[in-house]
Amino acid sequence: MFNGWWEQAKEIYGLRSVTGSAKDSSVFMYDPIIDYRFMTNAGGHLLLSHGLLGHKHEDARLLFEGAAQFLGWNESGEVVDSTTDLKTLERTPKGTILGLVLAREFGEDAIYAKLKAHAEENYEPTWDEASGEFTWGFGLNEPYPRGQYNGQMAEAEAVSRDATWRIYNEPNLKKFIEPTVYGVDFPTVCLSQAYYDADKKCLVVATDRGLPAASGRPTSFRVTNVNPNDCLVRVDGEVSESWRAVDGDIEIQTTVAEHTVLVHVQGR
Repeated sequence: MFNGWWEQAKEIYGLRSVTGSAKDSSVFMYDPIIDYRFMTNAGGHLLLSHGLLGHKHEDARLLFEGAAQFLGWNESGEVVDSTTDLKTLERTPKGTILGLVLAREFGEDAIYAKLKAHAEENYEPTWDEASGEFTWGFGLNEPYPRGQYNGQMAEAEAVSRDATWRIYNEPNLKKFIEPTVYGVDFPTVCLSQAYYDADKKCLVVATDRGLPAASGRPTSFRVTNVNPNDCLVRVDGEVSESWRAVDGDIEIQTTVAEHTVLVHVQGR
């Protein structure tokens, strides 16, 4: 059903010109009842491209390339935020943030570096020492960092080439039966890594330094999909006995600080 709809949508949303490249305009919204297309410039391709990453990767790339060319991201000039708030008519960083995400997804390292430099200079990257949180202010002077923008900035930091496509097309379903960490004392402490190495039968968990005000305090987390009678726990390279069986899972006691915890699952 989607594929049939998409063949029509390519015409409705103006994906391709007669030359096969992305058009120099974009349909932001289509109302089939009155047959009306709300048009934007080619920068509008970015939102549609982001939505297509998991389904039509090559079409999404085509849209991104059209937007990048229109916005001059392949050239040496300065980055100009192209998105406009429809209520205030002021420029917003949304298009540039989407560009960061898409550049990572498509492996466009030069474009990513250019947009990242623009973000570092203009979007107010800020460490809050009291909370231990890193956020972007975007010059909005709001009491709390803008969640939508910060969420996509975090996405740009986290993704790698073809990562979004793989989520949809090559999902890791084994994670639901493999050893998994839960019950983290967030936001007192966060995880910087949680990865199960099936070949080594080892769950790797890394904690960050946590809230400065809570530094050194006791904390804990749990691991499920393990046999408590068949586990070996190492904390910062040393065998640890600071764990116990709880309802068929294990609970590991540690402190609020940077730690590396290895859970060796002997019998899997």
